[in-house]
Amino acid sequence: MTAGPGPVSGFYGLSSGSDRVRMLCVSAVGILVLGVGILCALAAGPLHAQCAVQWKIGIPCFDVSSLLVNQIKEWSTESCPGTSQRCLYSLVSVNTEDISATHTTPVMGFVDEISFNLSSPDPDSCDVQGRSVSRSWYAILDSGTNYLNMYNLMRDQTPLSPCKWEGAPGSRIL
Repeated sequence: MTAGPGPVSGFYGLSSGSDRVRMLCVSAVGILVLGVGILCALAAGPLHAQCAVQWKIGIPCFDVSSLLVNQIKEWSTESCPGTSQRCLYSLVSVNTEDISATHTTPVMGFVDEISFNLSSPDPDSCDVQGRSVSRSWYAILDSGTNYLNMYNLMRDQTPLSPCKWEGAPGSRIL
C-alpha cells in the first residue's frame, strides 16, 4: 500500500516559505501586466513611435501633392547614399486630398507608415497634416525618425523648402 500525499499545510496549501514568495512574485507580475494593459487601453494613441505635424504652405494643394508624390517616387530606390534616409520610400495611394506612403529605415529595416492630408483654406495655399507611425509595436523611441520621414520629403522640394513653408518654428507637432 502506498501512502497518499501528506497533509496540506500553510498558506493556500503551500508548504514552504519559497512557495509563498513565488506566489507573491507571480501575483505582483500579474498586477503589473494588468496595470499596463489598462494604461494601453486608456492611452490616446499607440504606445510606440509616431509623429504628427501641421504645415501651412504658400502654394496650391494640387502642386504640393504633385511635388510630394514625385519626391516619394524619386526616393523609392533601394540604394541609399551613405547614411542618408533618402531611399526606400514607397507610394501606397494618392487622391486629391490624401497621400499614403511607407518608409523603410535603411539600417534596421523598420517600416513607418506616412500619410499627408491636404486641405485648401484658399486657392493659393495648402494646409498639410502629416503623420508618420512606426509599424513595429516595440519601437518606442525613434530619435526623430518619424518626423524626418515627412520633413525630408518637404525640405528637398524647392517650392516646399523652408523659405516657402512654415517649417520648424511654425510647425505644430501634435
